[in-house]
Amino acid sequence: MSTPMMQQIAGLKREAGDAVLLTRMGDFYEILGEDAVRAAPVLEIALTLRGKGTDGETPMCGVPHFALESYLPKLLAAGFSAAIAEPTAKAEEVKGLLPRAIKRIITPGTWLDDDARWLCALHRSGAAWGLALLQLASGALRVLPGEGDEALRATLERLDPQELILAEGAEDIPELEAARTRLPAWRFEASRARQQVLAFFGWQHLEGVGLDPYPAALGALAALLDHVEATQKGRPAHLQGVSLELGASGPLLDATSARHLDVFTGGLEGGRAGSLLALLDQCRTRMGSRLLKAWLEQPLRDRPSLERRWSQVAWLTEDRRRTPIQTLLAQVPDLDRLLGRVALGLATPPELAQLREGLAVLQKLPSRIQDEGWAVEVADLGLWPGNTPLCATLCGELQRCLAEAPPLDLEKGGVIREGVDAELDAVRRLARDAKQVMLELEEEERRQSGIQSLKIKYNRVFGYYFEITKSNLGAVPAHFLRKQTLANAERFTTEKLVAFEQRLLSAESDQARLESLQFQRLLALVLEHRADLTTLARAVAALDVLAALAERARLSSWTRPELGEERELILAAARHPMLEARLGRECIPNDLQFTAAQPMAVVTGPNMGGKSTFLRTAALLVVLAQTGSFVPAELMRFGVVDRIFTRIGASDQLAKGQSTFMVEMTETARILNQVTARPMLRGGPRGPSSPPTTSR
Repeated sequence: MSTPMMQQIAGLKREAGDAVLLTRMGDFYEILGEDAVRAAPVLEIALTLRGKGTDGETPMCGVPHFALESYLPKLLAAGFSAAIAEPTAKAEEVKGLLPRAIKRIITPGTWLDDDARWLCALHRSGAAWGLALLQLASGALRVLPGEGDEALRATLERLDPQELILAEGAEDIPELEAARTRLPAWRFEASRARQQVLAFFGWQHLEGVGLDPYPAALGALAALLDHVEATQKGRPAHLQGVSLELGASGPLLDATSARHLDVFTGGLEGGRAGSLLALLDQCRTRMGSRLLKAWLEQPLRDRPSLERRWSQVAWLTEDRRRTPIQTLLAQVPDLDRLLGRVALGLATPPELAQLREGLAVLQKLPSRIQDEGWAVEVADLGLWPGNTPLCATLCGELQRCLAEAPPLDLEKGGVIREGVDAELDAVRRLARDAKQVMLELEEEERRQSGIQSLKIKYNRVFGYYFEITKSNLGAVPAHFLRKQTLANAERFTTEKLVAFEQRLLSAESDQARLESLQFQRLLALVLEHRADLTTLARAVAALDVLAALAERARLSSWTRPELGEERELILAAARHPMLEARLGRECIPNDLQFTAAQPMAVVTGPNMGGKSTFLRTAALLVVLAQTGSFVPAELMRFGVVDRIFTRIGASDQLAKGQSTFMVEMTETARILNQVTARPMLRGGPRGPSSPPTTSR
């Protein structure tokens, strides 16, 4: 026969759907039934039976509540989602079965502890398509419209989302390695998408966002927002707006070219080590590291912006300017991630303390940047916008209210400082100094009654009481209430003593309740400042990236590029940036000269002669320059490039049924189909029958 507990879990499971249900029971998250059978081998934990030997025998496994965050990545990596069910009341407040509810559903694209995860929704409308992408940890929300299957596949390969949302019955992208989520087709329909987006953000119109001309992208965005609301059980408050990315500001490199050039990953292993991103990332904050990757993905294409960014980097190359700034930035936590955890109701007291300390450090940043009379230069360069909010009011309140080192568990107390809440202080005093309070009450009654032997005593059966000997019964005050008669004494209580006893017994729960109220007030205050916090985080990230680029330029003696004619690329003593970092002086520099009159070069030589390195060097220096970085060369003068195409090295994809020749021809065809009026490079496959070439 099904017990009330199993009936409750069955109801939660219906709500969880295909997600693995983890239900908090005491100190464990329990997984029952078919979910346990699926999850136990993935989590590498023992599968047992609940109600073994009875009609209600059910497979069961579980993980400690404090270790949940370490087990979730295993589930997500296996393609599962996880529904987290928590009690909605405390045991002492409820008789019988604790009520429980699903607080959030964690999918492969919404895992907060990995800020590289993207949740993506795809919607097609004829030849047009739209992508909506969300990085829930930071709140970054992007929309990309486009046309054509080839462009769609190339875009998804470059973005590499962890979870793809599709309409039921819609065509899949089988080569994309991402978890799939299917939603009803009506969630993507343009007829409701507009209203859903407006309602989600509380907007009156979409004109300022620019989404109206792209119904497919609008449909993808609406479906993604639906999914977020469903999994997070509400609308995350840190999602403030949408970034519309059109084709004109698309990537300088497609995924294949970026892979061949080791821009984001290095070597055959595919890890970050050895990549251009790893070389440049001297950032002191996680916000800066994310923005640096975004800058590499979305390079600059207009001359004023390039010149401005190079000037910013140049100003920061001086150690006396950059080092004090980076020293402060190293103490700043990930503001985006902290705001996201607050918005989703997951922030802990130590995380709020991190936010407090970070804001306190940032109060010093403007004066540190403008030290030694640099204010005019800083303002002219736009290194630190003058209207950047520092959230001083929020910082002050967190400093006033939050304990110096608050514990992780809010219920343990000690999160809120003394002096913030008079009632909380009184409860704490009662709990901490109960003996002193009791002595004061005892002394008060002794003084008023004149009975010098009057004492407060305690036992488990009768609780607290005044004990008065037979000889003093004539002096017992009128407000004393008889509680028990003994042979030589009488035991009494008073309204004050009853109140004291009740408060003492409930002091611990009262303290937890009052601290929780204050903590929730602080969380609400953070959300009130979310727009300012987002603006501040962006300013910090930009400054951090500029300082990182300046540090790399200073450490490696890189030089500032120059913008020349539209159709030229001139390099003098250019070095491959990653090889130079590894080999130092052993890295051989090379010259290159492309002009309108000479737009092509054929490079030949023996295997292992450095042809691929030469090709990569030219391409990487363009990537660096248009990101805003200095470059490893004595001179670089170039015209702005809108795409870089490379096809370097011999490789196959046998798992997809593609030989080396087929891979080479497919990638070459992709280059030819996407070539524009201002491309930069095409590198040919390396091999005895096909020497590498570059063309402009």
